[in-house]
Amino acid sequence: MKFIALVSGGKDSIYSALQAIENGHELACCAHLAPRQQNLEEESYMYQTAGSEAVRMQVEECIGVPFYVREIHGRSKNTSLVYDTNDDDDKDAVSDEVEDLFLLLQQIQRDHPDVSAVSSGAILSTYQRTRIEHVCARLNLTSLSYLWRMSSQRTVLNAILDDGQIDAVLVRVACPPGLMPYRHLGKYLRELRDRGILDQLKDRWGMHPAGEGGEYETLVLDCPKLFKHGKLVLEETEVVCDESDDGVGILKIIKCSVQKKNSLKDENAKCASEHAGGTTCQSEVTEQVQRAKSALSIVAGEKISLPADIISNHMHQLMHLPNVRMMKGGLCHVSALLSPIACNQQGDEAQAAVVEFLSIRQMLQTIISRLFQGDQPQTSPQDILYVHLYLSQISHFAKINQHYQQFFGTQLPPSRSCVAVGKGALPGGRRVMMDCILQRGSGGYLRSDGNSGGSEECDTFLEKALQNKHHSLRKTLHVQSISHWAPVCIGPYSQANTLRSSLVFLAGMMGLVPQSMTLIQPDTPDVAGWEVQLYQSWKNAAAVLDGLDDGGGKLEDCLGGLVYFSAGALRTLVATNGEDESTDFPWHKLWKTAQCICNDALSANAGVLMGSVDGVAAEKASDNMDPTLYDEDGVLYGGYEDEDTWREMSDTTATPSPKTTPEESYVPLLMVCLPELPANAEAEVELILASRRAASCLTICNSRIMRSTVQCSYGAESTASLGRDILWDTGYDHAIPPSANKKNHTASSCIEISSVSRFVGLGCACASTVMATWKPREGLSSEDVEMFNFNIEDVLSRMLDSSINNAKGKDELSSLFTIGDVLNVRVYYKAAASFSQRKGNVNASTASSSVEIEMLDDGTMLRTHLHSVLQLKSRHFHSSTNIINDDRSANIPAYTVVPVLGMNLSNEKETSMEETGTPLIAMQVTLADMTRMETEMWVRHNRQYKYDN
Repeated sequence: MKFIALVSGGKDSIYSALQAIENGHELACCAHLAPRQQNLEEESYMYQTAGSEAVRMQVEECIGVPFYVREIHGRSKNTSLVYDTNDDDDKDAVSDEVEDLFLLLQQIQRDHPDVSAVSSGAILSTYQRTRIEHVCARLNLTSLSYLWRMSSQRTVLNAILDDGQIDAVLVRVACPPGLMPYRHLGKYLRELRDRGILDQLKDRWGMHPAGEGGEYETLVLDCPKLFKHGKLVLEETEVVCDESDDGVGILKIIKCSVQKKNSLKDENAKCASEHAGGTTCQSEVTEQVQRAKSALSIVAGEKISLPADIISNHMHQLMHLPNVRMMKGGLCHVSALLSPIACNQQGDEAQAAVVEFLSIRQMLQTIISRLFQGDQPQTSPQDILYVHLYLSQISHFAKINQHYQQFFGTQLPPSRSCVAVGKGALPGGRRVMMDCILQRGSGGYLRSDGNSGGSEECDTFLEKALQNKHHSLRKTLHVQSISHWAPVCIGPYSQANTLRSSLVFLAGMMGLVPQSMTLIQPDTPDVAGWEVQLYQSWKNAAAVLDGLDDGGGKLEDCLGGLVYFSAGALRTLVATNGEDESTDFPWHKLWKTAQCICNDALSANAGVLMGSVDGVAAEKASDNMDPTLYDEDGVLYGGYEDEDTWREMSDTTATPSPKTTPEESYVPLLMVCLPELPANAEAEVELILASRRAASCLTICNSRIMRSTVQCSYGAESTASLGRDILWDTGYDHAIPPSANKKNHTASSCIEISSVSRFVGLGCACASTVMATWKPREGLSSEDVEMFNFNIEDVLSRMLDSSINNAKGKDELSSLFTIGDVLNVRVYYKAAASFSQRKGNVNASTASSSVEIEMLDDGTMLRTHLHSVLQLKSRHFHSSTNIINDDRSANIPAYTVVPVLGMNLSNEKETSMEETGTPLIAMQVTLADMTRMETEMWVRHNRQYKYDN
């Protein structure tokens, strides 16, 4: 892309432009916002003003590109973190200094219509980044912010000075008594770093080494990789100090010139070097996957047979009504949003999907408008914090995305997970299904200035939320700039949403290299593409969590996880399976390899050191200081100013908490395989986590793994019985083998229900994962599942009971949750008969493979059974708690039924396929009592660990 470099003359903006060039973009021109007059009173929240006199010469004569400048006429009017403007209502918006940037870029667009991006040097300032992103969105430009949360500030500074080869001098200081105007202005930044002055100031006064806290500003005199025509020379300068504070001052440039460079040969060679950011990332991730797989021993157990016989199935054109779950505290879940009728438009499947989505959108708008009537502002799509979007084909994504953006907007949108479940897999042949989580009043909360002020525009609920200074009702992390930090979300959605400072809902993370926004690829043949994508997905998730407020976050805080794989991962496995032709998938290899990679990423936080970017944790484990001086999160002195204060406040004489066992600490993951993922990805990770603040004061642990069995009876009329009791196709051949009549009729088999729960606090929030597997007995194999009868409602009922009853600690007698705490139930079932075929040489590089998928059932009857079970249990709960004539008696948990190709529940220990059995149904249940969560955090936060955020 051709881009505009937004430059201040300082090191950050110059190095960001250089990073954009090294990542394949083309510099078209530079833009600069200049103060109307250079003095200390002209302070800007957005722009560096010191050294502005030399920027034109820096750009035109040193870099050699067109230069555009505009004086700053506005002021910092809107100082909230969320910047928004409405030309019709907000007449003061034109006087904000952000609008000067808008007008400048608009002028450049007229002169350079081919530019499509803007680079900026924001490192940690959310204030600056969000405003630049806002302006870029209004002008349809892409924001490039390669320094955003790139690394720790010391590492960023080293990259600027060493990798960027930048020579810069200090032109403004505001860090007394560390940096003083007459002593340090005009000094080279490299000299201050090499002499250890910056490190001394950081250790003594907590100064940011890269100056991100406003401690100093710089002017770049030379950058050999970018300044091809010359370098700046300051001939005459003057130090100007603030009259009220002699520790604040600027270096006023009276006269400067450009020293021409004789040859471009050496500079071009330097500029072409080290254009390998993506390659470095590939190598690191590939090596990590190799290390993780080195301890993996895959035993060739029994393979799951998936015959490809076509089984007739009639798609039902039924009206599927959505379900709305309303919880205490205004938390809602709207599930199973489907178009009333499948669009029968022929020829253009994508357009038919759009028609269905517009119908869903209208239905959701009607539902929202009826929630919490009387609230001001009214409940709207802005209150939605998470969306699951299921498509029949991922090719529908682009057209639907346009209408999705119109509905949810681009300012602080919900997080989202989008996958394709296969053509014909949704009820009645529909193409789109959606569900969402909504928090009452959260849209207005995000867009407020943080004060209730008794405004008539706020309802009582919102006013109380704004008055609560202990917990934020909702926070959204929405970074729209391309950077080294984490991928930009493909579409109008946020990386993460945090509910009540306690639960984090993370958007689906794919294996994209952030700076290039391309899928990572392995650089050795013994590592598959899906393997490095899976690890990179975890790495991206860890980077996003580290960027959250309230102390960041870690992967170990995960309560429940969902790992998606596409059919592309299966194709890779089939191609390397070592057989000329096969009708069996090596599922065991997929699940075991994936679990090994996931465990490695979880144990090491995917290589991301939480807090290092923000300067609150050690930059590396090999720090010279005593490791006992860091708390369990790697924070020096536990966040206090010195060791003595930390020891006094943390009460180190207290008995340390006991170490958790692997069974108690591992994160249970449900792994499912689907036909397609966005951007042709082969792996994706979706997580719900406790916030670091919640994890710091509440216990996160697992329940014991609970196993129970449902006995199956042998029947000769297995086909009829299966059609009556299961009512959906398991993907296996229903025909009874000829040898069936010869089997011992006394043979028994069972369905084993395994559940594990991971929760935070006591009765606060929990994610339970349950798997129902068929376990053959007495010499039977997995293909004999059709000959046994079982009641599907009984199985679903037991799975739901297990998910609730098992949500307890090892020393607790009963669960603190009930069916009334269930927010949503998500059921996964195998909806397709699948088979693979591999032809050609056994060598994977020359072989051709295919994965054929035949959709056999749309899950309509399974939904009916699940609804019946949830309704029955809800009625029983309400009657037992004496709730009568209450709307809540019909308020059953939200539920979604998702068709998949295959599934597996990760285990804390390695098991063979014989022990695992044949997966039939998987269930994920989210339980939450946000009122209790908020109370528990209020009681324990700042008391158990005694630190304040």
